[in-house]
Amino acid sequence: MLVLIFQIGQYAYGLEARIIAEVVPPTVYKELPCSPEYIKGIFNYRGTITPVVDLSILATATPCKPLMSTRVIVLDLADLDPTEKRGEKFLGMIAENITETVKILDSDFESSGLEIPDAPWLGRVARVAGGMLQLVKPDKLLSDELRTVLFTKEEIERVNR
Repeated sequence: MLVLIFQIGQYAYGLEARIIAEVVPPTVYKELPCSPEYIKGIFNYRGTITPVVDLSILATATPCKPLMSTRVIVLDLADLDPTEKRGEKFLGMIAENITETVKILDSDFESSGLEIPDAPWLGRVARVAGGMLQLVKPDKLLSDELRTVLFTKEEIERVNR
């Protein structure tokens, strides 16, 4: 599988490239008053108002650094939720050190042996040159709290049916 590599803090994480709509440079976000700290704001992604989550704040309570390699990973919500229509809603995730994709065999990933209730989005782990790479399960990134912030009550009820 092709995996996009990024960092949260000092550790490497990855997303399967097949679920990524696009990787774009950071932009100016409209902040949303009274939203959780990890919600960076919203921006116009190809004509669609798109929320942006700071993965570093979500994981470590420390914001992403404004590096040259800091980017927004845009996901089509249809890849996270089968009830969504493709191309209608997106989620941006800002992360650091997005510089490469690598091919890693699916069989090279194994369970970490841990399930962390506050981080259900942490996936399988692969040994790579220089350390370990942990996959992020973006469908698990959308916690009930995050869904409440990002979507209307009607949209949440439709998903939970």
